[in-house]
Amino acid sequence: MVQTTIPRNIVFDVYETLLDMNEVEKKVNNLLDSKRGYLAWFNLFMQYCFVDTCIDQFNDFSSIARATMQMAGKMFARDIDEEDINGILETLKHLPMHEGVEESLSKLTDEGFYIAALTNSKAQIVTERMERTGLISYFKKVLSAEHIKKYKPDLRVYQWAAREINADPREILLVSAHGWDIAGGANAG
Repeated sequence: MVQTTIPRNIVFDVYETLLDMNEVEKKVNNLLDSKRGYLAWFNLFMQYCFVDTCIDQFNDFSSIARATMQMAGKMFARDIDEEDINGILETLKHLPMHEGVEESLSKLTDEGFYIAALTNSKAQIVTERMERTGLISYFKKVLSAEHIKKYKPDLRVYQWAAREINADPREILLVSAHGWDIAGGANAG
């Protein structure tokens, strides 16, 4: 009989996994005057994060967000100014949690799981958001891929995160709303 063990370390992605991006989606769609605007922008955003990692270059997350918002504007023949972009980025700092997140984190904490967050965005922004909602009390660490100047799903991000929480990758469960993130975590063990 094969015995399976439950990993005692859980690493959560933040945006779309814990935090609800619907408000950002609405704002981007309105800005680009298209129901596909958010999807187009988000795909460009992730594509350029991946490109940075693949070509061993690094631009911070908000710079990539800004540049790809401009690109998306061109795709939809819309002029996007700095104020519009700043408004979108500011919304990212105030997103609500998905329903049930706090209760679930509370149960996991009560059961003794080690909980950490791993994000591509700046740790300070995520930490401040979690502090405002009280979510921070559930997390032992908030880790940003920017620390090593690579973005998820790069294998090195997950390896670094495992070292930061002092756990073997096989002892970590990654929770993410993004398939590419899960694939990266699985590749790291």
